[in-house]
Amino acid sequence: MIDSGIFFGMLGTLKTIVVYLILLLFLIDLSRADSYNKIARIIKILLFPLLLVFNIHYKKINVGLLFAAILINFISLYLLLPNLDLGTIVNFAFFQTAQTLIGILKFIVIAGVILSWLYAFGANFYNSATSLLQEVYETTVSIFRNIIPPTAGFDLSPLIAFFVFQLAERVLEILMFEYFA
Repeated sequence: MIDSGIFFGMLGTLKTIVVYLILLLFLIDLSRADSYNKIARIIKILLFPLLLVFNIHYKKINVGLLFAAILINFISLYLLLPNLDLGTIVNFAFFQTAQTLIGILKFIVIAGVILSWLYAFGANFYNSATSLLQEVYETTVSIFRNIIPPTAGFDLSPLIAFFVFQLAERVLEILMFEYFA
């Protein structure tokens, strides 16, 4: 017989993997990255049952994926904390999904900067993971590049993007602390 702690640990790990894949697919769709990329296709194959149910588009953005991530977080929190009221669990699921999305964006910015440094020093490796990461990175950083253009060959937009994502994560933590305190 499986211990309940081990069961909930495995359930939490599975939930985390699925939520990360859903939010990664959301960012791939949002950045209009290559849909024929091998990794994007594997993620779509893995999440095909969810894509059938949560295929809700609003102005060419698949908001159904965000709703699916929030719903999965809500169900896991409801199973782990059944004594809390539904409003608190919904808010906590929303905060958890937003923090996960910001964490993925911060990772994309850091990995994109490291890849650009490797490319600048002459490393020549190309695979589906680096091309997908570069496409999502360029889309994410281009928003900040429009605000602060590169000057004298020095691009501050990844630094500004990381700072904004870090600030948004701290604001979410403060709001979550204020809500639950």
